[in-house]
Amino acid sequence: MFFFVLQKCSAFHLLMFHNTQTSRVALHVHNAYNHVCKILVDELGLKWTNNEDNEIDEDAKIICKERMHTEGEPQHCHVVQEIARQQYGVDTSLKSRLQQYFIENQKSSLRIRLFNIFIKLLSCFLYCVRVINDTRKLPDHVQISPKEEGIQYEYLLWVETSDTIWLLQTIVAFISIGETILIFYLSYRGNILRLLINIHFLLEMITSFPFLVQIFYTELRQMYVPVFLNCWLAKGALQAMMHDLNRASFMNHSALFRQVLLLFSVLVCLIFTGMCSIEHLQRAGQRQFGLFNSLYFVMVTFSTVGYGDWYPDVWMSQLCVMVLIIVALGLVPKQLDELGQTWSERARSGGEYGTGWAGKDDTHVVVTITHLEVELIRDFLDEFYAHPENERTEVVLLSPSELDDQTRMLLKVPLWHSRVCYVRGSVLKDEDLERAKLSTAKACFILSARHQQRKVTTDEHTILRSWAVKDFAPDVKQYVQIFRPETKMHVEHAEVVICEDEFKYALIANNCICPAISTFITLLLHTSRGEEGQKSTENWMKICGFHSGNEIYNIRITDSKFFGEFVGKSFSYASFNAHKTYGVGLIAVKPNDIRNNEIRLNPGRDYILQKGDILYYMGLTNEESLFNFTKGLRTQRERANFASSIANIGTMAVEMPMPTEDDQKKKPKRSFLPKGKHKEEKAGLMVEEGHRRNERKPSIAMVVQSQVDVSSSSEEDELKCSSCTGICIQNKLQRTYPQVRSYIGTSNTVCHTMKEKRPFCCLKLTERCEHTNATAAHQYNWKSKPIIVAIERTSSGLYNLIVPLRAYYRPVHELQPIVMVMELEEGDQPATTFLDLLSCFPEIYYIIGKISNLETLLRAGVSEASHVIVAKDKADLSDSAHLADCKAIVTIQKIHRMFPRLRIITELTHASNMRFVQFNTSNPYCLAQSRFEKKERKRGSHMPFMFRLPFANGGVFSANMLDRLLYQSIIKPYVVDLTRLLIGIDQNPGSGYLASFQITEDDLWIKTYGRLYQKLCASVGDVPIGIFRTKEMDARTVSVEMEERCKSVDLEMSRSKDMYDYVITQKRKMGIRGDDSVIADAVFGTRNFISYVIINPCVDLRLEKGDIIYVIRCAVKEDAKSSRINPRRGLRRSRNVQSNQTIE
Repeated sequence: MFFFVLQKCSAFHLLMFHNTQTSRVALHVHNAYNHVCKILVDELGLKWTNNEDNEIDEDAKIICKERMHTEGEPQHCHVVQEIARQQYGVDTSLKSRLQQYFIENQKSSLRIRLFNIFIKLLSCFLYCVRVINDTRKLPDHVQISPKEEGIQYEYLLWVETSDTIWLLQTIVAFISIGETILIFYLSYRGNILRLLINIHFLLEMITSFPFLVQIFYTELRQMYVPVFLNCWLAKGALQAMMHDLNRASFMNHSALFRQVLLLFSVLVCLIFTGMCSIEHLQRAGQRQFGLFNSLYFVMVTFSTVGYGDWYPDVWMSQLCVMVLIIVALGLVPKQLDELGQTWSERARSGGEYGTGWAGKDDTHVVVTITHLEVELIRDFLDEFYAHPENERTEVVLLSPSELDDQTRMLLKVPLWHSRVCYVRGSVLKDEDLERAKLSTAKACFILSARHQQRKVTTDEHTILRSWAVKDFAPDVKQYVQIFRPETKMHVEHAEVVICEDEFKYALIANNCICPAISTFITLLLHTSRGEEGQKSTENWMKICGFHSGNEIYNIRITDSKFFGEFVGKSFSYASFNAHKTYGVGLIAVKPNDIRNNEIRLNPGRDYILQKGDILYYMGLTNEESLFNFTKGLRTQRERANFASSIANIGTMAVEMPMPTEDDQKKKPKRSFLPKGKHKEEKAGLMVEEGHRRNERKPSIAMVVQSQVDVSSSSEEDELKCSSCTGICIQNKLQRTYPQVRSYIGTSNTVCHTMKEKRPFCCLKLTERCEHTNATAAHQYNWKSKPIIVAIERTSSGLYNLIVPLRAYYRPVHELQPIVMVMELEEGDQPATTFLDLLSCFPEIYYIIGKISNLETLLRAGVSEASHVIVAKDKADLSDSAHLADCKAIVTIQKIHRMFPRLRIITELTHASNMRFVQFNTSNPYCLAQSRFEKKERKRGSHMPFMFRLPFANGGVFSANMLDRLLYQSIIKPYVVDLTRLLIGIDQNPGSGYLASFQITEDDLWIKTYGRLYQKLCASVGDVPIGIFRTKEMDARTVSVEMEERCKSVDLEMSRSKDMYDYVITQKRKMGIRGDDSVIADAVFGTRNFISYVIINPCVDLRLEKGDIIYVIRCAVKEDAKSSRINPRRGLRRSRNVQSNQTIE
């Protein structure tokens, strides 16, 4: 570059000289400068610039013309033009122009090489034509000496050739030798010996020059010329053309294809040479070979078969066969070795995605990841191809890492082999993106490696990869996965962004409010057909597995058969009636409003459905999949009723009760009729239902069509607080956005925050300050049970754990204290930014210590805690990836042994490690879970872990399960926003929120889930979405064999007693007073319980005492009173219900 700039400057100054003598001096100086520069360039191994255009020369001519017009100095102009030519190396001689056309110009040289190959192949074809037409007739001037068994050498030197064939061969030879001489002249480097010993030049002379001699000597026209050797010249031209193509193109052609082509050409040349040479040499012997016989002999010989039916009887033919075998042994192994190396390199590089993979109507998506893992690839393929819309979409894996054996075997499975293409390369290189055909891709998934210690560095790599994709293909949609919330600001251009820390901590927090909601959401977001557990002997597995087939779908209300009749009706009315009639649960709506078109969860009875609204509902299948709407819906309801019967009866052999004649008379029949007839029949049912209502007073109010106010007139204002001993905590709080500027990327959510920030001294639980003398949790006398959060270090993701627990729609007096146990190094203190975050919220404390230490747990209030959260920010990957969760698992096991009834929630790196959480070697049913999981995996289930007891009861989940959100967002782009609203990461105006309540003995009058749905929709507009059910292990929940085995197992009472004595002793030593009977009951009481979730239950599912109902509460205002926020508000039994309220 330095010499290039000096050349430009020198030429510019030379053009500016006006004086001829000065220009000549400058010319000599400039020539000397060029000579020195060339020496330096040669020493450095660089290339001297040789610009082939005439731009500077044209500029020099223009300057000369102007100066000739003004000064009249033609000699000066000549010097200037000569300087420009010498400076830029422009040569206009005939040789340089021919070099430009035959060698340097890519397009013209390619055409010439193709023409050369055609000429050589044409000469071989003409040779074969001559051989076929040969009748062994010798020229008249040739006399054969009579020999009985000798070799007739005359047939080797002379052949019969027709004038037409000779003329065509002569023309081809003239063109071929002319082109060869011209090419060698243009590439002549001053050494004639190199030209004479060139094998290609010698072959050209042997195969073409004799025809030029025969033009002048007609007697020699019958002389034999080995034209078939031109096949080797054609092979050399083909090889040179392949090299030129690789140098000329921006992207290299397939090296494997080049090696295969060269090997094939070598084999063809060997076979063709052997065929022609054997045929000709046998002319002199007694056994004559035709071309086909000669080809057959060569193929049999090279294949080492050697039948012996054809064999040469001339020593020269036998010698030729040996020479051919030696040449083949010298050439073919080398080509095979190069082909093997190229094959192995291609297997490691993965090739490229081309037109051979996809058809005209097929599309492809690109998946980029820094490190390929077989579990990640399997999960992506299972979820991606679970949707019928993606059946004709190919997947291109672009990764800089090499495939391991497990991943390579996975991609060889016939199900994925024709759908997945692996390309090894980096997203940061345009060449690799071109190999993956990213510019024509349907979408690009930018995934992060799951098991990474330095997640900040991984996010930085993800940012660069996303920017590289945006730069190369701006129109391609991106689906990005990141770890930290602060990374979102750099990838806002992506179509969908999944932040693991946001979802992970938000799910953990919601588990404290709604038990096992992490399991509920995980099963809801997994694509399933509800076939899991249907072959099991356990009834609870059948129920849970069947209802796990529910998914979230969307549809425009005007296009729906489910909801089309509810236009102009309230949201609650549509949700209840759709669930009652079709078994689908309406949970959200996207208004057809330009000003406010955000998704709203359960907008309540105040919202009236309009044309153009998009509805979101839960169902076993989407409405569009019901090909025969009536038949498909009936089949779906029959399966749901069967699952509901199992849940109600609880036995293995379920006998469906046959309805009596009286029941059939009482039960109104529902049929699918045209719209007009349907309304008429419904009106008749209304009249009949009205008469029935007049006979008895309803216990549940009917859901009305439009907005009404059913709030109780007896609702008292909260004028006086009876929960707080001193100043009411409500007077210290405000509902607003947390003023947390240090955490970039956090969502704007309204929370209960302090009017005045708490001092940092009040945040540490175990230290006295001027504001409090308490040093342990039991001294604070909290009204609500605390939540203990064990963390290794502070992170921005903890903000998403606090927000759901301090959301404005949580009752103020039910806010649970949060105690964070930090396992910091000795002498370290939490960051100031983290303490500033804690000071914004009420009743959040921290303590430094190890969660595995009983003293630390007791100081944090574990004996009175409702939940213990073990949050793991990073994994230890020093030994093995699957051992990354060992520390968390052992810690959980220790806490579980000391406090068996305590609800422990954790997140693991590997989903397969969930089987070790709360592992009990004394419980046969726990050990039998492995057998159930193996059966589900053999049946092809994507969720074989769903029946593991820790996962079923919501005690553990893996953040890797949330990856499926990103995988299915290409088909369901709304599912991410809907999930963020559901778990409280985002808040939209007019949107509801997730809550739960427990069914007590007083609530069993509601009887069924359908009546509960009606009660909630009619009273407060809440929408139930599922049940968390806990049942004791008996004949109704587990098989008889397992029940007997569980009863016969010794619970190791002595070991439990030792653990109980240890905990009580430590409590008394620390001066902690409390009711020890609670711990005793937890340690010595029975622990054989099964908990599981039921998604979108049927209307006739009976409620049981202890059921926890998940509800989406309707939107409340920020200044709403606690009585309106209470989730049990809708369960109050109405005293006066109007009997004339009708339901349509």
